[in-house]
Amino acid sequence: MFAMVLKAAPFFAVALNLLGGAPAMADNYLIYVAPRDTAAATAAGGKANGAAVFAEYSLQKALDKAGALLSAPGTHSASLLVAGGDYAGKAGSGIWTVPPIKNAQGTLRIVGGYANDFASRQPFKNLSRLTTNMGRNQGILQLSKDSQLKEFVVSGLLFDAALSNKYDARTNSILKGSSRTVPLMNFGILRTDHLVIADNIFINGAHGAFDPYIAPVSADTVVDITNNFFINTIKTIQIGAGIGFKNNTVKEVNLRHNTFLLNRPYNPDTTSSNVSAVTLYHKDGARQLNIEDNIFAYNPGGAMQHDWKEDRMPGISLKRNLFFMNAGLFADGKADAGVFVGKFGPNAKYLIVGLNTAADDFGYTVADNVAFDPKIPIALLPLKSVDSASVERQNTVINDVRRIFGQNQDGGTVAIKNYAPAMAFDINTLPLPLEEKAKLYGVQTNALWSAE
Repeated sequence: MFAMVLKAAPFFAVALNLLGGAPAMADNYLIYVAPRDTAAATAAGGKANGAAVFAEYSLQKALDKAGALLSAPGTHSASLLVAGGDYAGKAGSGIWTVPPIKNAQGTLRIVGGYANDFASRQPFKNLSRLTTNMGRNQGILQLSKDSQLKEFVVSGLLFDAALSNKYDARTNSILKGSSRTVPLMNFGILRTDHLVIADNIFINGAHGAFDPYIAPVSADTVVDITNNFFINTIKTIQIGAGIGFKNNTVKEVNLRHNTFLLNRPYNPDTTSSNVSAVTLYHKDGARQLNIEDNIFAYNPGGAMQHDWKEDRMPGISLKRNLFFMNAGLFADGKADAGVFVGKFGPNAKYLIVGLNTAADDFGYTVADNVAFDPKIPIALLPLKSVDSASVERQNTVINDVRRIFGQNQDGGTVAIKNYAPAMAFDINTLPLPLEEKAKLYGVQTNALWSAE
Protein backbone atom coordinates (compact mmCIF):
# COMPACT_ATOMS: atom_id res chain seq x y z
CA MET A 1 0.00 0.00 0.00
CA PHE A 2 2.90 2.32 0.72
CA ALA A 3 4.38 3.98 -2.35
CA MET A 4 7.00 6.70 -2.13
CA VAL A 5 7.84 8.90 -5.10
CA LEU A 6 11.51 8.93 -4.21
CA LYS A 7 13.29 5.66 -3.73
CA ALA A 8 14.31 4.43 -0.27
CA ALA A 9 18.04 3.93 -0.65
CA PRO A 10 21.39 5.20 0.60
CA PHE A 11 21.96 8.85 -0.28
CA PHE A 12 22.19 10.15 -3.80
CA ALA A 13 24.18 8.57 -6.55
CA VAL A 14 26.90 11.20 -6.83
CA ALA A 15 27.88 10.46 -3.25
CA LEU A 16 28.13 6.71 -3.57
CA ASN A 17 31.54 6.61 -5.26
CA LEU A 18 32.90 9.22 -2.85
CA LEU A 19 31.95 7.25 0.24
CA GLY A 20 34.35 4.64 -1.01
CA GLY A 21 37.08 7.18 -1.67
CA ALA A 22 36.84 7.54 -5.46
CA PRO A 23 37.17 11.04 -6.93
CA ALA A 24 34.07 13.20 -7.34
CA MET A 25 32.24 13.57 -10.63
CA ALA A 26 32.88 16.88 -12.34
CA ASP A 27 30.57 19.69 -11.24
CA ASN A 28 29.03 17.64 -8.41
CA TYR A 29 30.30 18.95 -5.09
CA LEU A 30 29.99 17.37 -1.65
CA ILE A 31 30.36 19.32 1.57
CA TYR A 32 30.50 17.24 4.74
CA VAL A 33 29.31 19.11 7.83
CA ALA A 34 29.90 18.07 11.44
CA PRO A 35 30.33 19.87 14.78
CA ARG A 36 33.91 20.60 15.82
CA ASP A 37 35.72 18.07 18.05
CA THR A 38 33.45 15.16 17.16
CA ALA A 39 34.04 11.78 15.55
CA ALA A 40 31.95 12.96 12.62
CA ALA A 41 34.23 15.97 12.12
CA THR A 42 37.24 13.67 11.98
CA ALA A 43 35.49 11.47 9.42
CA ALA A 44 34.50 14.50 7.35
CA GLY A 45 38.04 15.82 7.30
CA GLY A 46 39.28 12.48 6.05
CA LYS A 47 36.99 12.63 3.03
CA ALA A 48 37.79 16.18 1.91
CA ASN A 49 40.07 16.72 -1.08
CA GLY A 50 39.74 20.50 -1.42
CA ALA A 51 38.58 20.22 -5.02
CA ALA A 52 35.15 18.61 -5.24
CA VAL A 53 34.80 17.37 -1.65
CA PHE A 54 34.98 19.68 1.36
CA ALA A 55 34.50 19.56 5.13
CA GLU A 56 33.09 22.27 7.40
CA TYR A 57 32.32 22.61 11.10
CA SER A 58 29.74 25.33 10.46
CA LEU A 59 26.53 24.73 8.52
CA GLN A 60 26.40 28.42 7.62
CA LYS A 61 29.90 28.31 6.21
CA ALA A 62 28.94 25.22 4.22
CA LEU A 63 25.95 27.09 2.78
CA ASP A 64 28.19 29.99 1.83
CA LYS A 65 30.62 27.60 0.12
CA ALA A 66 27.76 25.95 -1.76
CA GLY A 67 26.60 29.37 -2.94
CA ALA A 68 30.07 30.15 -4.27
CA LEU A 69 30.32 26.79 -6.04
CA LEU A 70 26.92 27.24 -7.68
CA SER A 71 27.54 30.84 -8.71
CA ALA A 72 29.13 29.79 -11.99
CA PRO A 73 26.51 29.05 -14.66
CA GLY A 74 26.05 25.45 -15.71
CA THR A 75 24.71 22.14 -14.48
CA HIS A 76 26.31 22.07 -11.04
CA SER A 77 25.09 20.44 -7.85
CA ALA A 78 26.22 21.10 -4.29
CA SER A 79 25.15 18.65 -1.62
CA LEU A 80 25.62 19.31 2.09
CA LEU A 81 25.82 16.06 4.09
CA VAL A 82 25.09 17.02 7.70
CA ALA A 83 25.99 14.74 10.60
CA GLY A 84 23.73 14.40 13.61
CA GLY A 85 24.44 17.03 16.26
CA ASP A 86 23.52 20.52 17.41
CA TYR A 87 24.15 23.50 15.14
CA ALA A 88 23.79 27.06 16.43
CA GLY A 89 23.85 29.32 13.37
CA LYS A 90 26.42 32.01 12.64
CA ALA A 91 27.74 33.39 15.94
CA GLY A 92 24.95 31.55 17.74
CA SER A 93 22.24 33.51 15.92
CA GLY A 94 19.87 30.58 15.52
CA ILE A 95 19.40 31.52 11.86
CA TRP A 96 20.87 30.04 8.67
CA THR A 97 20.76 31.95 5.39
CA VAL A 98 21.28 30.49 1.94
CA PRO A 99 23.23 33.16 0.03
CA PRO A 100 21.86 34.55 -3.25
CA ILE A 101 22.19 31.93 -5.98
CA LYS A 102 21.11 32.47 -9.58
CA ASN A 103 21.77 29.31 -11.51
CA ALA A 104 18.85 27.96 -13.50
CA GLN A 105 20.65 24.62 -13.96
CA GLY A 106 21.99 24.36 -10.40
CA THR A 107 20.93 22.01 -7.61
CA LEU A 108 21.36 22.58 -3.88
CA ARG A 109 20.68 19.77 -1.41
CA ILE A 110 20.86 20.09 2.39
CA VAL A 111 20.62 16.60 3.83
CA GLY A 112 20.92 15.81 7.55
CA GLY A 113 20.81 12.83 9.87
CA TYR A 114 24.11 11.20 9.00
CA ALA A 115 25.93 8.85 11.37
CA ASN A 116 29.41 9.75 12.61
CA ASP A 117 31.10 7.88 9.75
CA PHE A 118 28.69 9.25 7.10
CA ALA A 119 28.07 5.70 5.90
CA SER A 120 24.39 5.73 6.85
CA ARG A 121 21.58 8.18 7.48
CA GLN A 122 18.67 8.11 9.94
CA PRO A 123 17.40 11.66 10.60
CA PHE A 124 14.83 10.54 13.18
CA LYS A 125 17.57 9.05 15.38
CA ASN A 126 20.69 11.05 14.42
CA LEU A 127 19.07 14.45 14.89
CA SER A 128 20.65 17.29 12.93
CA ARG A 129 19.20 19.95 15.19
CA LEU A 130 19.13 23.59 14.10
CA THR A 131 19.22 25.30 17.49
CA THR A 132 17.50 28.68 17.49
CA ASN A 133 16.92 31.37 20.14
CA MET A 134 14.69 34.30 21.06
CA GLY A 135 16.73 36.64 18.87
CA ARG A 136 15.67 35.18 15.53
CA ASN A 137 13.72 37.60 13.33
CA GLN A 138 13.25 35.37 10.29
CA GLY A 139 12.98 31.70 9.40
CA ILE A 140 15.42 29.33 11.05
CA LEU A 141 16.40 28.49 7.46
CA GLN A 142 16.03 31.44 5.11
CA LEU A 143 16.67 31.73 1.38
CA SER A 144 17.84 35.04 0.00
CA LYS A 145 15.27 36.79 -2.17
CA ASP A 146 15.20 36.24 -5.92
CA SER A 147 17.35 33.12 -5.90
CA GLN A 148 17.07 30.60 -8.72
CA LEU A 149 17.88 26.87 -8.81
CA LYS A 150 16.79 23.94 -10.91
CA GLU A 151 16.18 21.95 -7.73
CA PHE A 152 16.30 22.72 -4.01
CA VAL A 153 16.14 19.98 -1.37
CA VAL A 154 15.89 20.18 2.43
CA SER A 155 15.89 16.74 4.04
CA GLY A 156 16.61 15.34 7.48
CA LEU A 157 16.74 18.45 9.71
CA LEU A 158 15.08 19.20 13.04
CA PHE A 159 13.42 22.64 13.28
CA ASP A 160 12.41 23.17 16.92
CA ALA A 161 11.14 26.66 17.69
CA ALA A 162 10.71 26.16 21.45
CA LEU A 163 13.77 28.28 22.25
CA SER A 164 12.37 31.21 20.23
CA ASN A 165 9.03 30.99 22.08
CA LYS A 166 7.98 32.17 25.51
CA TYR A 167 5.86 29.96 27.77
CA ASP A 168 3.83 30.63 30.86
CA ALA A 169 5.86 29.27 33.78
CA ARG A 170 2.79 27.87 35.53
CA THR A 171 0.97 26.12 32.68
CA ASN A 172 3.78 25.69 30.11
CA SER A 173 1.40 27.29 27.61
CA ILE A 174 2.82 29.35 24.76
CA LEU A 175 2.65 33.13 25.00
CA LYS A 176 1.97 33.91 21.35
CA GLY A 177 2.47 37.65 21.59
CA SER A 178 5.95 37.19 23.07
CA SER A 179 7.03 34.41 20.71
CA ARG A 180 8.54 34.76 17.23
CA THR A 181 5.70 35.10 14.74
CA VAL A 182 7.73 34.08 11.71
CA PRO A 183 7.69 30.64 10.04
CA LEU A 184 10.43 28.07 10.64
CA MET A 185 11.54 28.16 7.01
CA ASN A 186 11.17 30.75 4.25
CA PHE A 187 11.98 30.29 0.56
CA GLY A 188 12.14 33.96 -0.47
CA ILE A 189 10.05 33.28 -3.62
CA LEU A 190 12.69 30.93 -5.00
CA ARG A 191 12.56 30.41 -8.76
CA THR A 192 12.80 26.66 -9.22
CA ASP A 193 11.49 23.66 -11.11
CA HIS A 194 11.52 21.27 -8.14
CA LEU A 195 11.23 21.90 -4.41
CA VAL A 196 11.69 18.91 -2.08
CA ILE A 197 11.00 19.05 1.67
CA ALA A 198 11.45 15.56 3.07
CA ASP A 199 12.26 13.65 6.28
CA ASN A 200 12.28 16.75 8.50
CA ILE A 201 10.82 17.48 11.94
CA PHE A 202 8.91 20.73 12.46
CA ILE A 203 7.92 21.22 16.09
CA ASN A 204 6.72 23.99 18.45
CA GLY A 205 6.38 26.62 15.73
CA ALA A 206 4.55 29.76 16.92
CA HIS A 207 3.55 30.91 13.43
CA GLY A 208 3.73 28.08 10.94
CA ALA A 209 6.34 25.65 9.64
CA PHE A 210 6.64 27.02 6.10
CA ASP A 211 4.59 27.98 3.08
CA PRO A 212 6.03 26.56 -0.15
CA TYR A 213 5.88 29.88 -1.98
CA ILE A 214 8.03 29.56 -5.07
CA ALA A 215 8.05 31.01 -8.57
CA PRO A 216 7.59 28.13 -11.03
CA VAL A 217 9.97 28.23 -13.97
CA SER A 218 8.11 25.82 -16.24
CA ALA A 219 4.73 24.19 -16.74
CA ASP A 220 6.17 21.05 -15.10
CA THR A 221 7.28 22.58 -11.77
CA VAL A 222 6.58 20.24 -8.84
CA VAL A 223 6.67 20.59 -5.05
CA ASP A 224 7.22 17.40 -3.03
CA ILE A 225 6.48 17.58 0.73
CA THR A 226 7.08 14.04 1.92
CA ASN A 227 7.81 12.07 5.09
CA ASN A 228 7.91 15.00 7.54
CA PHE A 229 6.67 15.32 11.12
CA PHE A 230 4.59 18.43 11.86
CA ILE A 231 4.05 18.51 15.63
CA ASN A 232 2.56 21.12 17.97
CA THR A 233 2.91 23.95 15.49
CA ILE A 234 0.48 26.87 15.41
CA LYS A 235 -0.65 26.56 11.80
CA THR A 236 1.68 24.46 9.65
CA ILE A 237 1.55 25.17 5.92
CA GLN A 238 -0.60 26.79 3.26
CA ILE A 239 -0.54 24.62 0.17
CA GLY A 240 -0.33 27.32 -2.44
CA ALA A 241 3.01 27.14 -4.19
CA GLY A 242 3.04 29.46 -7.20
CA ILE A 243 0.91 32.23 -5.72
CA GLY A 244 1.01 35.35 -7.89
CA PHE A 245 2.22 33.53 -11.02
CA LYS A 246 -1.09 32.90 -12.81
CA ASN A 247 0.47 32.46 -16.22
CA ASN A 248 2.78 29.69 -15.07
CA THR A 249 1.16 27.74 -12.25
CA VAL A 250 2.89 24.91 -10.38
CA LYS A 251 1.94 21.60 -11.98
CA GLU A 252 1.38 19.75 -8.70
CA VAL A 253 2.03 19.76 -4.99
CA ASN A 254 2.52 16.30 -3.49
CA LEU A 255 1.77 16.05 0.23
CA ARG A 256 2.60 12.43 0.99
CA HIS A 257 3.46 10.30 4.02
CA ASN A 258 3.59 13.18 6.49
CA THR A 259 2.40 13.06 10.11
CA PHE A 260 0.39 16.06 11.34
CA LEU A 261 0.01 15.71 15.11
CA LEU A 262 -1.37 18.17 17.68
CA ASN A 263 -1.09 21.26 15.48
CA ARG A 264 -3.05 24.29 16.71
CA PRO A 265 -5.04 27.24 15.37
CA TYR A 266 -3.54 30.64 16.02
CA ASN A 267 -6.54 31.45 18.22
CA PRO A 268 -8.47 28.64 19.97
CA ASP A 269 -11.76 30.08 18.79
CA THR A 270 -14.47 28.60 16.56
CA THR A 271 -14.83 31.94 14.73
CA SER A 272 -11.11 32.52 14.15
CA SER A 273 -9.45 32.25 10.75
CA ASN A 274 -6.80 29.68 9.79
CA VAL A 275 -7.78 27.09 12.36
CA SER A 276 -6.75 23.88 10.58
CA ALA A 277 -3.37 22.19 10.32
CA VAL A 278 -3.10 22.59 6.53
CA THR A 279 -4.66 25.48 4.63
CA LEU A 280 -5.76 24.68 1.08
CA TYR A 281 -5.32 27.40 -1.54
CA HIS A 282 -7.09 27.94 -4.84
CA LYS A 283 -5.97 26.84 -8.29
CA ASP A 284 -3.62 29.77 -8.83
CA GLY A 285 -1.34 28.06 -6.28
CA ALA A 286 -1.19 24.70 -8.09
CA ARG A 287 -3.09 22.83 -10.76
CA GLN A 288 -3.18 19.60 -8.73
CA LEU A 289 -2.87 18.68 -5.03
CA ASN A 290 -2.06 15.07 -4.19
CA ILE A 291 -2.75 14.54 -0.48
CA GLU A 292 -1.98 10.91 0.11
CA ASP A 293 -0.82 8.44 2.80
CA ASN A 294 -0.66 11.05 5.59
CA ILE A 295 -1.71 10.93 9.25
CA PHE A 296 -3.83 13.80 10.60
CA ALA A 297 -4.43 13.26 14.31
CA TYR A 298 -5.49 15.52 17.19
CA ASN A 299 -5.43 18.75 15.20
CA PRO A 300 -8.21 20.57 17.06
CA GLY A 301 -9.15 23.01 14.29
CA GLY A 302 -9.35 20.30 11.64
CA ALA A 303 -6.99 18.55 9.26
CA MET A 304 -7.46 20.86 6.25
CA GLN A 305 -8.97 24.33 5.95
CA HIS A 306 -11.11 24.80 2.85
CA ASP A 307 -12.37 28.38 2.54
CA TRP A 308 -12.56 28.74 -1.25
CA LYS A 309 -15.51 27.58 -3.34
CA GLU A 310 -14.92 24.24 -5.00
CA ASP A 311 -14.99 25.71 -8.51
CA ARG A 312 -11.96 27.84 -7.60
CA MET A 313 -9.94 24.90 -6.28
CA PRO A 314 -7.27 22.82 -8.02
CA GLY A 315 -7.76 19.16 -8.68
CA ILE A 316 -7.45 17.26 -5.39
CA SER A 317 -6.57 13.62 -4.83
CA LEU A 318 -7.33 12.66 -1.20
CA LYS A 319 -6.32 9.03 -0.91
CA ARG A 320 -5.13 6.56 1.74
CA ASN A 321 -4.95 9.07 4.60
CA LEU A 322 -5.59 8.28 8.27
CA PHE A 323 -7.72 10.78 10.21
CA PHE A 324 -8.42 10.80 13.94
CA MET A 325 -10.05 13.40 16.20
CA ASN A 326 -9.39 16.57 14.21
CA ALA A 327 -12.28 18.78 15.29
CA GLY A 328 -12.02 19.06 19.07
CA LEU A 329 -12.22 22.83 18.90
CA PHE A 330 -15.74 22.42 17.50
CA ALA A 331 -16.72 19.82 20.14
CA ASP A 332 -17.03 17.14 17.47
CA GLY A 333 -15.81 13.87 18.90
CA LYS A 334 -16.23 11.73 15.78
CA ALA A 335 -13.08 9.92 14.69
CA ASP A 336 -13.32 11.22 11.10
CA ALA A 337 -14.47 14.76 11.89
CA GLY A 338 -12.59 17.72 10.50
CA VAL A 339 -11.22 16.26 7.28
CA PHE A 340 -12.20 19.66 5.92
CA VAL A 341 -13.14 22.64 8.05
CA GLY A 342 -14.20 25.66 6.06
CA LYS A 343 -16.70 28.17 4.84
CA PHE A 344 -16.46 26.97 1.24
CA GLY A 345 -17.05 30.47 -0.02
CA PRO A 346 -20.39 31.91 1.12
CA ASN A 347 -21.09 30.19 4.44
CA ALA A 348 -21.24 32.43 7.49
CA LYS A 349 -19.67 29.89 9.82
CA TYR A 350 -17.45 26.87 9.59
CA LEU A 351 -18.80 23.61 8.24
CA ILE A 352 -17.21 20.43 9.63
CA VAL A 353 -16.76 17.79 6.93
CA GLY A 354 -16.08 14.12 7.63
CA LEU A 355 -14.90 11.41 5.27
CA ASN A 356 -18.29 10.36 3.90
CA THR A 357 -19.33 13.94 3.18
CA ALA A 358 -15.96 14.65 1.52
CA ALA A 359 -16.50 11.64 -0.77
CA ASP A 360 -20.21 12.19 -1.43
CA ASP A 361 -20.53 15.96 -1.77
CA PHE A 362 -17.34 17.04 -3.55
CA GLY A 363 -15.95 16.39 -7.00
CA TYR A 364 -12.49 15.48 -5.72
CA THR A 365 -10.89 12.04 -5.89
CA VAL A 366 -11.55 10.69 -2.38
CA ALA A 367 -10.72 7.03 -1.83
CA ASP A 368 -9.34 4.51 0.67
CA ASN A 369 -9.10 6.94 3.60
CA VAL A 370 -9.61 5.61 7.14
CA ALA A 371 -10.43 6.95 10.61
CA PHE A 372 -9.22 5.21 13.76
CA ASP A 373 -6.82 5.80 16.65
CA PRO A 374 -3.23 5.29 15.48
CA LYS A 375 -2.09 5.15 19.12
CA ILE A 376 0.81 7.54 18.73
CA PRO A 377 3.00 8.21 21.79
CA ILE A 378 3.13 11.86 22.81
CA ALA A 379 5.99 13.58 24.65
CA LEU A 380 5.66 16.91 26.46
CA LEU A 381 8.22 19.01 28.30
CA PRO A 382 9.29 17.89 30.80
CA LEU A 383 9.30 14.59 28.96
CA LYS A 384 6.27 12.45 29.69
CA SER A 385 5.83 9.73 27.10
CA VAL A 386 2.19 8.71 26.96
CA ASP A 387 0.27 6.35 24.73
CA SER A 388 -2.57 8.37 23.20
CA ALA A 389 -4.88 5.38 23.58
CA SER A 390 -4.28 4.63 27.25
CA VAL A 391 -3.98 7.90 29.17
CA GLU A 392 -5.24 7.52 32.74
CA ARG A 393 -7.68 10.08 34.16
CA GLN A 394 -5.49 12.40 36.13
CA ASN A 395 -4.70 16.11 36.28
CA THR A 396 -1.81 16.11 33.85
CA VAL A 397 -1.14 18.38 30.91
CA ILE A 398 -1.68 15.49 28.52
CA ASN A 399 -5.13 14.82 29.97
CA ASP A 400 -6.04 18.44 29.29
CA VAL A 401 -4.81 17.96 25.73
CA ARG A 402 -7.07 14.92 25.29
CA ARG A 403 -10.04 16.94 26.53
CA ILE A 404 -9.32 19.65 23.95
CA PHE A 405 -9.66 17.04 21.25
CA GLY A 406 -13.14 15.88 22.18
CA GLN A 407 -12.21 13.12 24.60
CA ASN A 408 -13.56 14.66 27.78
CA GLN A 409 -13.93 11.65 30.04
CA ASP A 410 -16.38 13.47 32.30
CA GLY A 411 -18.82 14.22 29.47
CA GLY A 412 -19.79 17.58 27.98
CA THR A 413 -17.35 20.14 26.68
CA VAL A 414 -14.35 21.65 28.43
CA ALA A 415 -12.75 25.03 27.80
CA ILE A 416 -9.26 24.88 26.30
CA LYS A 417 -6.59 24.73 29.00
CA ASN A 418 -2.82 24.60 28.78
CA TYR A 419 -3.01 25.78 25.19
CA ALA A 420 0.00 24.72 23.09
CA PRO A 421 2.38 23.46 25.78
CA ALA A 422 5.94 22.85 24.62
CA MET A 423 6.52 19.37 23.24
CA ALA A 424 9.64 17.32 22.66
CA PHE A 425 10.89 15.03 19.92
CA ASP A 426 12.17 12.02 21.84
CA ILE A 427 14.28 9.58 19.80
CA ASN A 428 13.50 6.85 22.35
CA THR A 429 9.74 7.31 21.88
CA LEU A 430 9.23 8.27 18.26
CA PRO A 431 5.76 9.64 17.44
CA LEU A 432 4.94 6.66 15.24
CA PRO A 433 1.75 4.57 15.41
CA LEU A 434 1.65 1.69 17.86
CA GLU A 435 -1.50 0.38 16.19
CA GLU A 436 -0.31 -2.17 13.62
CA LYS A 437 -2.80 -1.28 10.89
CA ALA A 438 -1.81 2.40 11.18
CA LYS A 439 1.86 1.85 10.40
CA LEU A 440 1.40 2.18 6.64
CA TYR A 441 0.39 5.81 7.08
CA GLY A 442 2.38 8.92 7.88
CA VAL A 443 6.15 9.08 8.28
CA GLN A 444 8.09 5.99 7.23
CA THR A 445 11.49 5.89 8.91
CA ASN A 446 12.86 3.30 6.46
CA ALA A 447 11.85 5.20 3.31
CA LEU A 448 14.04 8.26 3.26
CA TRP A 449 14.45 10.66 0.38
CA SER A 450 17.02 9.75 -2.25
CA ALA A 451 17.97 11.45 -5.50
CA GLU A 452 18.19 8.14 -7.34
